[in-house]
Amino acid sequence: MADTMGVSRATLINYEKGHTSINVDVLERLKNAYPNFELDDEKIQKPQIIKDNIIDFKVLYNVLHRSRRYIFLFTFFIMFLGLGGSFLFTKFYSAEISLYPAKKDMMQGFTQFQSLAVNLGMNSPKNDQNFNIPDVVKSRLIANKAINQRWLTKNGKKIKLIDLWKINKSSLFSIFNSNTIDSLYIKEKAVKKFTSRISVIEDRLSGLIRITTTLEDPIIASDVANFIGKQVQLYIQKENSAQSTKEKLFISERVAIVKKELEFSELSLKDFKERNRGYEDSPELFMIFSQLFREVEAKKEVYLTLQQQLELARIEEVKQTPILHILDHADVPSRKSSPNRLIFLIGSLVLGFMGSSIITIFRY
Repeated sequence: MADTMGVSRATLINYEKGHTSINVDVLERLKNAYPNFELDDEKIQKPQIIKDNIIDFKVLYNVLHRSRRYIFLFTFFIMFLGLGGSFLFTKFYSAEISLYPAKKDMMQGFTQFQSLAVNLGMNSPKNDQNFNIPDVVKSRLIANKAINQRWLTKNGKKIKLIDLWKINKSSLFSIFNSNTIDSLYIKEKAVKKFTSRISVIEDRLSGLIRITTTLEDPIIASDVANFIGKQVQLYIQKENSAQSTKEKLFISERVAIVKKELEFSELSLKDFKERNRGYEDSPELFMIFSQLFREVEAKKEVYLTLQQQLELARIEEVKQTPILHILDHADVPSRKSSPNRLIFLIGSLVLGFMGSSIITIFRY
């Protein structure tokens, strides 16, 4: 071995015992003389990252640190791809409107009328209807109205949501189906997309309701949010006052009929008294007078009762009018809500670093 390396035997012994430092020239001659020696020694002596199911973080750090240039370049490349890919996504804008329920005791000024009704033995009508606002907001009724309406865009044009989403473009589906079926399919698809672009958050404690719309145009997003708020108000107000309105109309009709009957009975009594001045002296005439008088009094009582019921129905109708108040109208969003390029950047950074680290570890 000493002859092959070109050194004396004593020098080789000193190399092996560590008494003498080996220069680079001798190492090159050793490598040329025994080319497989260093490779076999590396396979045996190479430290393992995982040994006995335990990760050696020091070895892991050294492996990653030696390949830091590759990890940096790979991570930077993935970051560039992620940031560039974010520009390919459609921009979305979010607008929010908040609704607040009216107080139940806002009509306390009508308690005198209600007490009067109790004294007369009448119970004022009560409305115990409860509405699930998220279901109303995402109902097909409001969705159809919003889809059929034209909306002003930021470019000054008025278009429908179907045109905004380009759902009505010719597709393979329209080739094998008639126009009627195709239009129904397009409308159904638009309703589903409209529902997916709306989110409703209702605070059970305070009753505050937040409706958020996310669309491709900022002006349409705010207009649709305000439109939904008004439609919810109108629907709940209509349903909540329908019964009171029905009762009011029925009582109004009865009041008109009973009023005519009362007027007719009063005229009959008047004519009877004018034709029979001395009806008190005739038992038969007095009996007829008593019947006419009793009929007038009965009609009068019915008329007064209906008048009171009519006033109570009107009061109840007024009470049910303010159901939801719009606390904050939706404003036109000044910035897009998605895609968030910072999230894309951070996500691609993490993905690039983890990918390059895994590749480095497998290569090691």
